Amino acid sequence: MRFFLKFSLILTILLVATSVRLPRTYGQFFPRHPGPTLDPKVRTDHLTYINENQPHIVLIGDSTLVLGMDPQALASQTGKSVYSIGIPGSASALWYLIIKNTIAEATHKPDLVLVVFRDSILTAPGYRVHGSYFELLDEHALRNEPVLVEKAFLSQMNPLEYAAEKYFPLYGFRSDIRTLVDGGIRYFAPPLVGCDRPCTDRALGELFQGADMEPGVLVDAVDAAESLLYTSDQLDFEVQVDKSLLPDMIEISKENGFNLMFVRIRVESGSDYSPELGRYLTDLERYLDEQNVHLLDLGNDPRFTSDLFRDSIHLNGQGRELFTRLVAEELIRIGIEK
Repeated sequence: MRFFLKFSLILTILLVATSVRLPRTYGQFFPRHPGPTLDPKVRTDHLTYINENQPHIVLIGDSTLVLGMDPQALASQTGKSVYSIGIPGSASALWYLIIKNTIAEATHKPDLVLVVFRDSILTAPGYRVHGSYFELLDEHALRNEPVLVEKAFLSQMNPLEYAAEKYFPLYGFRSDIRTLVDGGIRYFAPPLVGCDRPCTDRALGELFQGADMEPGVLVDAVDAAESLLYTSDQLDFEVQVDKSLLPDMIEISKENGFNLMFVRIRVESGSDYSPELGRYLTDLERYLDEQNVHLLDLGNDPRFTSDLFRDSIHLNGQGRELFTRLVAEELIRIGIEK
């Protein structure tokens, strides 16, 4: 009992001390508005390229786009200039920001913005927004992004998390504290042998880039992360759509005078084609049709056999050639012609 009282006293002192110190250190005072703090600077290289080169088609997606679509081949087959914004690790929250803060803000509007997605990711606003993924978001976000913060962060919290974010500094600054601790661990020892921060970053990059890691471990990690997209709640389109950023992407495209198209790519991870996924895709197709937004669904195309994949979610060279050709044929069919 005495030990527990001592522990409780020490814990209380630490909590009070951090509650006083942390807000002063990071320049925020509590209670505060929950949600992430966004840097006001926005990445502009994509915006500059679009304005200077005026592409007819802009592609948006994650690594499945990078490895699954050949922009040069698509341009050659359609006779239209193509610019690809493929960002590995991105998801619907980042695609929304690119559409809002890059495409919509460009003086040149492309004829078509084509978003490559897989399964239910379009209605999963909280997918891939934390940790290192948040850094990608922050590069494309303004200081004030109320729609993003509400749908990708606040709506994903339960009441206890929301209260902790608002009133409890130790929880509110957890990402900053983790970054500080990680940096201390990473950069403490190398200077003792003459290796500064850039030297440490290069060494770690070369180590992990060339590491002979067990492929099954990576596949398992990818499948575990992807499993969120196949839960029963996530596959209820009618419940998820208004909570998602999909309506906002469509609204922005209509307000700014460019066409939006979604292309579902085939993957082998996550879930087999289940009745729930089938109903979700039917509802998605109906919704997009009502919004006059074109959908090309190649997610169940039998021509994408197992030998066309390099891993559980990425196409290999032959798969890329097939996917690019099928997308080009659809663009020509609907009027993106030479």
